[in-house]
Amino acid sequence: MRRLAGRWVGAVVRQERTVHMREAHSKIRIERGVSGGSGRRVGAFTLIQLLIALAVLATLAGILVAAMSVARGIAKGAADKQVLSGVSSGMTAFVTTFDIAPPLMKDQAKTMPKTIETQIVNTVSVSSIAVYTPAADQDFLRGKSLNINTTNPLATDDRRYSTNTLGVYLAGALNARLRADSDVPIDLKEGLGIGRPTLTGTFEKGTYGPFVDAGSRSLSISRSDDKTMPTAELQDANKSPVRYYRWLKNKTVTKWDDLNIPPMVVGPEYAMFHSSTPAGQRQQANPQVTAANWAIVLAGNNRVFGDEPLAELVKALNMYGGAKVDESMSESALRARAWQDNLLEVGSATN
Repeated sequence: MRRLAGRWVGAVVRQERTVHMREAHSKIRIERGVSGGSGRRVGAFTLIQLLIALAVLATLAGILVAAMSVARGIAKGAADKQVLSGVSSGMTAFVTTFDIAPPLMKDQAKTMPKTIETQIVNTVSVSSIAVYTPAADQDFLRGKSLNINTTNPLATDDRRYSTNTLGVYLAGALNARLRADSDVPIDLKEGLGIGRPTLTGTFEKGTYGPFVDAGSRSLSISRSDDKTMPTAELQDANKSPVRYYRWLKNKTVTKWDDLNIPPMVVGPEYAMFHSSTPAGQRQQANPQVTAANWAIVLAGNNRVFGDEPLAELVKALNMYGGAKVDESMSESALRARAWQDNLLEVGSATN
């Protein structure tokens, strides 16, 4: 009886094994039929499909990076416009308060640049701001010694600008003493702010300003307390200096050339306004520019103005210009590209 029961159990187990094996073989046959006989599971990626997916992801990542770069550029451009607006408002307030624009400092002079100069008064050395004056420096302010190439105007070595004037006069940030034996500041105001300025680089009693807020990331002051050449530069968010241009018109203005506007203020299309261009091809200049005698210029996102040495321009444009520099690009085209994102504000004053 026990033997009979054992045989019966064994037969049942063998039958179940046979059923399971048949089901497994049937499943394999079904999968092979659907997948073309390769034995792969339904829905698995092929190598080509995987490569295509990776290529799509790489393309999307590139588009995202480019979009982020554009967004950063737009944000920086907006910040630069805000900086320009703030400095321009400070200039307007300065001119309204004193009825003069800040005199141009000599910190960019080709020979012997300086921010202060001293003279002996009653055996005592007295300091003042080193500035150009219309009376003594009219030829310089009119750009008489400049040889402007109208086909490549931004290559002109035009030094009628300063990177310290705005920091000194609008912010009052220069750390210099009026006399060697005194703690009186050169601008007669301790800390930020100034006394009443004159056209000769001295100050009279009074308390004014500061006319700009230079305590943010978008506009700051870079200062050096060097005793022989102290500096106080206004800088934008990229730590590029904010330039201040001044120029003097000819006594008699009969043609555009008599305005003596710096090429940096006009840009690469300088020749289109110049009197050497035939009248039929000449363009009408912006009346705000033709009426101006000062300008504020920011370098923009690419951090260069357009008049720097070529190697410096190429390096900056490759790093910050958004696209690599084409080696076949001419010098004038390269400078024009650098100038394109400059931000500029112009105005006029009686001095």
